[in-house]
Amino acid sequence: MTSHPHKSPPLLAALLLLGLAGSAAAQRPPLPSNPPNAPNPQGVAGRVTGERSPLASAGVYAFQLAESKLHKVLTDPQGNFLFQDLPAGLYKVIAHKAGFAPVVILLTRTTAQAYQFLELQLSQSAAPANGAAPAQGGNDDFWSLRAAIPPDVLRDIEQASEGELPRFADERRPQLALSTLSQFHTDIQAMKGVDNLAAAGSGQMAGGRVGIEGKVGEMQVGLRGRFWQFEPLPAFGASGAPAAALGGQTSAVSLDLENGPRSRLNVTSLSNRLMTRGSDGLVPVDFEHYRVSYSQAVGENSRSELSAQYTSENNFHRQGSFDPVEIPGASRTWRVDGSYSTELGPSSTIQGGIRYRALQYGLAGPGGQGQAQQPPGPVLPGQDSLEVFGRGGIRLQPAFLVEYGLYSTMADGSLAVRPEGGVVFRLDDHWQLQGSASRRAYERTAVNAPQFLPTLYQEADLCEEGGKSCYELRLARKQGDDDTFSLAATDRTFGKTLRLYFSDDFFDRLESLYLVPGDRLPEVKLSIGHRLTPGITTKIEASLAHGGGGAFYSPLGAAYENRVQYFVTSIDTRFQATSTGVFLAFHRLSQELDPLGQGGPATSQVDLERLQLMLSQDLNFLMNLAGDWTVQLNMELSRGSSPLASNGSSDELRKRFLGGIAVKF
Repeated sequence: MTSHPHKSPPLLAALLLLGLAGSAAAQRPPLPSNPPNAPNPQGVAGRVTGERSPLASAGVYAFQLAESKLHKVLTDPQGNFLFQDLPAGLYKVIAHKAGFAPVVILLTRTTAQAYQFLELQLSQSAAPANGAAPAQGGNDDFWSLRAAIPPDVLRDIEQASEGELPRFADERRPQLALSTLSQFHTDIQAMKGVDNLAAAGSGQMAGGRVGIEGKVGEMQVGLRGRFWQFEPLPAFGASGAPAAALGGQTSAVSLDLENGPRSRLNVTSLSNRLMTRGSDGLVPVDFEHYRVSYSQAVGENSRSELSAQYTSENNFHRQGSFDPVEIPGASRTWRVDGSYSTELGPSSTIQGGIRYRALQYGLAGPGGQGQAQQPPGPVLPGQDSLEVFGRGGIRLQPAFLVEYGLYSTMADGSLAVRPEGGVVFRLDDHWQLQGSASRRAYERTAVNAPQFLPTLYQEADLCEEGGKSCYELRLARKQGDDDTFSLAATDRTFGKTLRLYFSDDFFDRLESLYLVPGDRLPEVKLSIGHRLTPGITTKIEASLAHGGGGAFYSPLGAAYENRVQYFVTSIDTRFQATSTGVFLAFHRLSQELDPLGQGGPATSQVDLERLQLMLSQDLNFLMNLAGDWTVQLNMELSRGSSPLASNGSSDELRKRFLGGIAVKF
C-alpha cells in the first residue's frame, strides 16, 4: 500500500524549522535494505524521503485512534522504518524531522500479520527572516495541519525542543508557544434524547461531560465534570392548566493534582436534585456529596493517606413508606479516614489506620410551596463510630503469600471485632488462586443503634462495609492486556441494613435492593477478556446472586423474611478495523417479602429488568478530521415494578434513547 502525503505551506515549514529542532528518542529496529522483498514480511514498513534524498533519524509515529496508543521509531541511514506486530485498527501515521514540515496520513490495518509499505515525502522550506509576517493564508493552513496531529505525538515532538519555540508573528494570534498549547488533552461529550425510565416519569434528558488533563510545571492536573438534566413532558390537570413541574438535574466535578508518584490530591463534588410524584403530592429528592483525599509518600517505602467526606440526603435512600425501619427519611454523614502503610522488608508489608463516621438523622427541611414531604420514617438517634484496622502480607516463598487483618469498631458503647485472613498461590506465570475469610468474632451492640449503610454495587467492598462474615475463593489468569480470566465465588452474611445500588446514574436510583441483618447472599462472578481475532476484542462480565433469610421490619412493626436475587451481565466489544464499539448489558433484580408468622403469599417489592445497548463509531475511520470525533448512541428498555415507579404498569416497556457526539483533542 502506498500513500502520498499532503503538501504543506511555507509557513508551517518555517515555524517548524525554527521550533521543532530534534525529534523524540526512540529505539531503531534493524531494517532490511529492501523491506518490500523481505521473506514473509509483516507489520508496517516504509521509507521517509526529503525533496531529493532519504532522511535518516526522522521520527515516525503510529497513533492508534481507538485506544490512543502511540508507537514510534526512527528511520535508519537509508530512510527506512519498520513497525513490527502493529495490531489491527485505524492509525494516524506521522513523519517528522527538524527543518521539514510533518506529514499525516490515515492507515487502516485489518490484521496484525498484514504487511503494508508506505512512502512518505517531507517538504522543506526556508523560514521568514527577522520575525517577518508569514505568507498570505499560512496561519489557517498551519492550524489545520497542527490540529490533525494527535496531542501525544505533538507533545512528544515539541518537548524535544522545549524553550526554543517561536512566538506567532501575527499579533492577532495568541502569543503562546506551541509547546504550551499541546500540554493539555481535552475530552468533550454532549448527548440528548428522550427518557421514561426515571422515577419522575417521561421527559427529555440532556447533558454531557468535559475532561481536561495536562501538566503545569511538574504538576499533573486533571479536571473532569459532568451534567445531566431531566425535564418531564408537560402534564395537565382536570382544569386544563399545566400541573406542577417535575424534573431534576445532577452535576459532578472532580479535580486531580498529582506531583509524580510522591503525592496526589483529589477534590470531588456531587450535587443531585429530583422532584418525584408521591401519594401526597410532589416529593423532593436531594443528594449532595463532597470529598477531599490526599496521599503522600513518606521516605522510600512508606505512604500516608487521608480523606474526609460529607454527605447530605433527603428522601434519597427511602423508596416509600414500606421500607426497613433503619432507613432514614433524611440524614447527614461525616467520615474521616486515615492510614499509614510501609514495607518492613523485601517480602513483608503492613498497614494501619482509623476511620471515624458520624451520622445524624431526621434533618429534612419543610417542602416548598406545593410540595408535600414524604413521610420521614421513624425517629432514629444519631450515631458516632470509630474503627481501628490493621492489615498486612508476608510472602513466605515466591509463589505463596499470606494476608492478615483485624478490624475493631466502637460506636455508642458497642464493640465489634472482625479478624480476617487470606492466602494467595501463584500457580505459574499467569494463573493465580486466592482465598480469604473474615468473620465478626465478638460483637456487643448498643440499644437502638441504627445499622444502615448505603453502598454502590461493584464500587464498595460489601465484606468490609456491612458483612458479618465473608468467605471468598478466586481463580484468575492474565496474559497480556487482552487475555484475562477471573472466576470468584463469595458467601456473605450481613450484619447491617444496606441499600445496594446497581447504577451510579442518579435518575436510576430505583434500580436497587435492600439487604437486612441476617441475609445470606452467595454470589458467583465471572470476567473474561479475550481478543477474538486480530481486530476484535471483547470483555464479558457477569454476576449472579440469590439469597436472603434476614428479618425485614417495616416502620409499622410488621416482620417479613427478605428474599433477594440479581443477575448482572455485560459484553463490551471493540472492532478495531472500523473503530466501532458495541456495549450490551442486562440487569435482572428481584426482592420479595414473606410475612413471618402471619401466613399469606409473599409480597413483591422489586421486580425489574433492564436491557442496555451502547454504540460508538469513530468518524476518523470515515474521514480525516482534526481531533478524534465519535458518534455515540445509548438505547435502554426497562420493564417491571419498583416502589415510587410512576411510569405505568409493571408489564409496560419503558424506554431511554440518547444520542450525541464526543471529541478528543
